Amino acid sequence: MAFMCFCSTFGQKQQIIDSLKREATVMVYNNPELAIEKALEMYEYAEGNVSGQVSALLVIANGYAVLKEHDQVFKYALKADSIAATHKNFTDQIRVLGFIGGQYRRLKLSDKALHYLDKAYNVSLRHPLPDSLEYLQGNILVVKGLIQKDDLGCTYALPYLKEAVSVFKKNIVNTTINANLAITLNNIGDCNVEIKNFNEAEASYKEAILYATKIDAIKSIAASRVGLAKILSERGNYLEAIALLEDALALIKNVNDTATHIQILKALSENYNAVGNNEKYQIYTQQYLEEENKLLEEEKKSLNKVTEDLSSDNQEKRENQNNTYFYVTFISGTLLLLILVFVLYKIVQKRRKIAKSREKIQQSSKKE
Repeated sequence: MAFMCFCSTFGQKQQIIDSLKREATVMVYNNPELAIEKALEMYEYAEGNVSGQVSALLVIANGYAVLKEHDQVFKYALKADSIAATHKNFTDQIRVLGFIGGQYRRLKLSDKALHYLDKAYNVSLRHPLPDSLEYLQGNILVVKGLIQKDDLGCTYALPYLKEAVSVFKKNIVNTTINANLAITLNNIGDCNVEIKNFNEAEASYKEAILYATKIDAIKSIAASRVGLAKILSERGNYLEAIALLEDALALIKNVNDTATHIQILKALSENYNAVGNNEKYQIYTQQYLEEENKLLEEEKKSLNKVTEDLSSDNQEKRENQNNTYFYVTFISGTLLLLILVFVLYKIVQKRRKIAKSREKIQQSSKKE
């Protein structure tokens, strides 16, 4: 009877955790503050449940990533990594390492990003993922693709991004995959716009909207509309582009995402300028510049904090190396001194034996 009660309680607790996870994951891009609140609640419920706690910490980190609070992102992501590594929960460790790599890529710290992605890949080689979690390989491919885009350009990025889409489509097992597909397809669209493949870009943005709509991912839908507006502008359809951008701006009015706001305001400014509406051009240019300055300040503060943490980490490593060097030198010196003392002791003993032998010989000679 007691066992049945325990199972019932455990089952109810797991249901609450799963429910909170679904809610927080879906709302993280639209309402990151509430998603963080839900995930913190989930973390408390998941005490003793390693995967549950890691999932909660990743949602919290992702929420702070949307809010551009990068120091908080790494605080919670690194805590998740520590929990997964301590409990040898390799699947969660791959998830976390891939996420951390993605965040370093967002900060344009490619070397650091690749370090974590390689760690994730190496863990996946030693402990292969089950089929149901193969989508995590897709996450790693996306980040590697974006690093290629930053370093070498879109031509090198597209194969990674397209392969990631294939992986995601084979593994649509939860709402997260729809979000991943929408984000990746938008990135493919952006790359195709950059290299002037407008038809392919248009198809990618429209497909992204289909997946984003399934989970009401407002931010992704807005990003797709911004992309489609770029194509309309390139084709000279400025008024259609303006209508699409005004819709996108209204859509994310209550979403805390300065970067997307800036994109839309800048595009509106350029399109109103193209149609000769100077009043609207001035209004949106002013708003765009104000938002951009605000974002730059936020990014600067956050990046400085991350840089300080990295410097502190490097300083600690150097100090550890210095300490290690000191201890090695001290131990080596002590051992050398002991060896010398031992050798001297043996020499003294040998000399005493020789002296005694000589004395015996002399005494023996006197007797004779």
